[in-house]
Amino acid sequence: MLYENKQIEKSLTEMGFENFTEIQEKTIPLIKEGKDVIGHSQTGTGKTAAFTLPILEGIDFENNSIQAIVLCPTRELAVQVKREIDKIGKYVPKLKTVAVYGGEAISNQIRGLKKKPQIIVGTPGRTIDHINRKLIKLHDIKFLVLDEADEMLKMGFKEDIETILGAANQERQTVMFSATMPRAILNITKRYMKNPIHISVITGDESNKDITQSYYNVNESNKVEAVGRLLTIHNSKLTLVFCNTKRKVDDVTQRLISKGYNVDKIHGDLPQTTRLDVLNKFHKGVLDILVATDVAARGLDIKNVEVVINFDVPEKAEYYVHRIGRTGRIGAKGLSFTFVTKKDNRRLQDIIKFSKATITKKNIPTVEKVMAVKQEKHIEEITTLIADNNTAAFKDFATELLVSNDPIDVVAALLSQLAKSDSSKKIDGDINEDMSRGSRNRGSRDSRDSRGSRGSRDRYNSSGGKNIKRFHLNIGISDGLTVQKFANFVSQTTNLRNSQIRDITVRQSFAFFSTDAIHEASVMKKMKKCKFQGKQTSIQLAKERVR
Repeated sequence: MLYENKQIEKSLTEMGFENFTEIQEKTIPLIKEGKDVIGHSQTGTGKTAAFTLPILEGIDFENNSIQAIVLCPTRELAVQVKREIDKIGKYVPKLKTVAVYGGEAISNQIRGLKKKPQIIVGTPGRTIDHINRKLIKLHDIKFLVLDEADEMLKMGFKEDIETILGAANQERQTVMFSATMPRAILNITKRYMKNPIHISVITGDESNKDITQSYYNVNESNKVEAVGRLLTIHNSKLTLVFCNTKRKVDDVTQRLISKGYNVDKIHGDLPQTTRLDVLNKFHKGVLDILVATDVAARGLDIKNVEVVINFDVPEKAEYYVHRIGRTGRIGAKGLSFTFVTKKDNRRLQDIIKFSKATITKKNIPTVEKVMAVKQEKHIEEITTLIADNNTAAFKDFATELLVSNDPIDVVAALLSQLAKSDSSKKIDGDINEDMSRGSRNRGSRDSRDSRGSRGSRDRYNSSGGKNIKRFHLNIGISDGLTVQKFANFVSQTTNLRNSQIRDITVRQSFAFFSTDAIHEASVMKKMKKCKFQGKQTSIQLAKERVR
């Protein structure tokens, strides 16, 4: 794209910029003029570039002082914003940036700050820590940016933000971006900003017009099956699945793993290094599916997310807008699917009223439809392989197979190897839920919870009692353990199926899992003397968790 600063133009072109978004067009000229600006825009509209371009052009790179501070609500967003600034400023000589946030050794950040960066990106609490250490000095600040300001207030950073705003150079320029404008935001703008210009690109339709939004009436116990069927039909590359609680994130992740999906999770209980590693893998496409809570995924800018699934209807209508904003970003097309149980109907209506969006009711595809799509994909893959003609090395082997076997049996066997490994119980039938009063699921008996009767889900989620036993092992993240590795380790050691290994929790130095009480003696015997990556493990019954 054309831009007056040729160093920045080169990086923007490499990043795929063609035209500025509406929020960028309206705010960049004002920020360049030195105006205080309030940008009111939903996620996914390019706010980072809107403040980064003027900052890069307004900094004196011969001056070793800190000249810009960008405050973000979460560690993940701080890392992401720094990365974006570095990309845009890739060809700007002498540019130095540092991200400061909790969850990382402060010594690493101290070393970075001693290299005299011009731009600091950080969370409010850790920024104040460095201010108190005299490592971040505010007297030469030219730009102070509050990114996702509404979320920072929700997370309890109001006092920290006001401390930083009050102590910073009073001649600075202040820029704020926020998806919503609650009263607390307006109070800050009146107190700490100079005649700010309010730019809003929130239209009557709060949700992105580039996102096709659908909802599905489905029983809680059939939601994971619904995820699998929809992903097969739509063949998405990157999918974000949102749950309302950390516990549900753990549960859904493990159940998707048991169905053979390439999936991982992020939520607030995971160590910061783990969260950043998972996000990096998802960003690079190493993972296909990321399961997350609202807070952990807030403000993430991961390109090429094609599908967002609301496994749970969000607790607040505005969360819905933030969630689906992870797809359909800056002109790209996206899909959002929301699973609605009977108890969620009121929330769904609140979301429709708030977002003014068209959310169309659809049905979960049937097993027959899913199988037909899978077969079409297999035929296409095999046809492509034949056309590429890279199979000469296998022709002798193929001839040998065909001599002693029926050709159709050989092809059928090979096709079975293409199928996704699924160790969970198969669910057949129609899993769409009839929401009329007093109705029951229209699907077959087999389409109910794959773990059995209606009461079995409570048993699944419990951590103790006569029906289920929970086990503690002395291995964890520090030993290279992940949820998937742990599930495989337990399964291989005990011969339990993945669907029988439940409620997995992996911490820094230990891990838990649960299974039916009838397996207790066998599990204790088989796991008493085994090793994980050379480390001798010990197993014991876990103490009952306090709820």
